[in-house]
Amino acid sequence: MSAEQATVYEPGHVVAGKYELEGLLGQGGMGAVWRARNIALDSPVAIKVVHASGDQALLRGRLMQEARAAAKLTHPAIVQVFDVGQTETGDPFIVMELLRGDSLGQLLKLEGRLPAVQAVRTLLPIADALWLAHSKGIVHRDLKPDNVFIVQHDDAIQPKLVDFGIVKQQGADVESQLTNPGDVLGSPDYMSPEQARGQDNVDHLTDVWSFCVVLYEAIAGRTPFIGANYNALLRQIVEDTPPTLRELVATTLVDDIGVTHD
Repeated sequence: MSAEQATVYEPGHVVAGKYELEGLLGQGGMGAVWRARNIALDSPVAIKVVHASGDQALLRGRLMQEARAAAKLTHPAIVQVFDVGQTETGDPFIVMELLRGDSLGQLLKLEGRLPAVQAVRTLLPIADALWLAHSKGIVHRDLKPDNVFIVQHDDAIQPKLVDFGIVKQQGADVESQLTNPGDVLGSPDYMSPEQARGQDNVDHLTDVWSFCVVLYEAIAGRTPFIGANYNALLRQIVEDTPPTLRELVATTLVDDIGVTHD
């Protein structure tokens, strides 16, 4: 975030005359997510602001794509989108429900891994949400633990699928306008083989692959493929067979008791 952007967006700033920023929830190279308040309704929301430096049309297009995709999907395990627009300085923004909790990625960093039953129960609602998205021709393409948010409701939890920024609407022409030829989209550890190959014609099966990788990691405490570098990782995804969970458990037991083999 540049010094100018940091000055413009700070607690108390009102976006589009409707949303008062209250606190920064997180930020990255492309933008930031703020806790905010809908002034008219006096209700809490989250606002994602994308810094429109460079290709503003592309950024706005991707944000509108995210908003429209999420707005089409009404499901308890998909984050709700309320509004989309542009700030006074020209930065596109999207207004979503404010989620309280941690991402699955943060939980795995803290816990290492989850008991198998807990992992399955946590991710089953996400599988159902993906089924709904796929039935409407929407492919998420970036499913990973950081995009699964665990919302706490008293003693119960509600997982939420977030970040539809590189979603693909099957059969739509907008896709070719929002990506460059040869772009590899998604997070490397969770890419499907077709994504790793840079194929353009990915479908809902790429989400199925990524979902299985997330479930694998939640149970095993590691992703199926661990490459020494980016290219090595992509090669493994395309060519190799991952170790089974049974093999990983056996290896862990050997390490724990200090057994060595000649």
